[in-house]
Amino acid sequence: MIAHEELTSNVYDDIRFQRVIVEEMGELLPAKLLAECDLSRARSILEIGCGTGEWLRKVAQQYPDLQCIGIDEDELQVKAANALAYRDGLAQVAFLAHPINDIPLTLFPQTSFDLVHLSFLSRYVLTADYPSLARMCAALCRAGGIVCWTEAELPITTSAAFERLTLLVCKALQQAGLSFIPESMWEWAELLAARSGKPGVERSSYKRHALGITLMLGRWLRDAGCGAQRESPLYSIWGLDERVIYETAYAIEVSAGQPANAGFVGQARRFAHQVKAFLLRTGVIEEREHTALCDQIETELATQEFCGLSFLLRAWAPRP
Repeated sequence: MIAHEELTSNVYDDIRFQRVIVEEMGELLPAKLLAECDLSRARSILEIGCGTGEWLRKVAQQYPDLQCIGIDEDELQVKAANALAYRDGLAQVAFLAHPINDIPLTLFPQTSFDLVHLSFLSRYVLTADYPSLARMCAALCRAGGIVCWTEAELPITTSAAFERLTLLVCKALQQAGLSFIPESMWEWAELLAARSGKPGVERSSYKRHALGITLMLGRWLRDAGCGAQRESPLYSIWGLDERVIYETAYAIEVSAGQPANAGFVGQARRFAHQVKAFLLRTGVIEEREHTALCDQIETELATQEFCGLSFLLRAWAPRP
């Protein structure tokens, strides 16, 4: 059992925030997914990006015969997750600390899970290879099982400072070649510009205002071989990918006075400092300006007038 003194205030904040997120989403999994993947008859599930394990413990409590495994990079969060599972008497639940981007297929037998859930991996945007993660999850999922991916964009808020931080992060990702804009989209832009006789589109002039990770979930799942067959033959006729990716969207209010506000404010403070080195390295901001921006974020997020919304997407598909 982990001692309380081993847990930092950040871990306690993460536990509370993840609990609120699960409650605010209002469901552990979409009803349509549960109708297709009956967890009461399933044997095992895997969650990648489990954090402190709030979602997985809820699932285990609801389905006590289900073997549940969670993986996360943060060792303190994993220790907390195991301690909470022990406290709740969930002997069928285990959490492992392991780099998200380096999970060998030999860690588990292939096709051994009925459900594989990827959970909020946008926090690893600087290190994760998302297409490879999707392919690995498909390989670990049994035929007829489900690969599910729950992801979030950076919230939209009334804080000018936080909106500027979002813009700077997107700009830095683009400059570092980590943007989710496919290279082919730039090729199209250059081709059209050449045909029109006008100067090409400068990549540096394109200002993205969202990570865009939720836009890519369907593509990554399809490319990993997941998806239900579409009934309409028109997609086959036109040579389009006919596999269906099911999606459920959620909006969680993080405004002052709302249940998710305190957790969001804490996460926003940490995020602003975590991306500091990356922002400085890509040259989108200077250190003095970053310090002032963090101070402004602290002030604006603490006001009673602060409003914000966080948009989440859960995309899932069967593995043929």
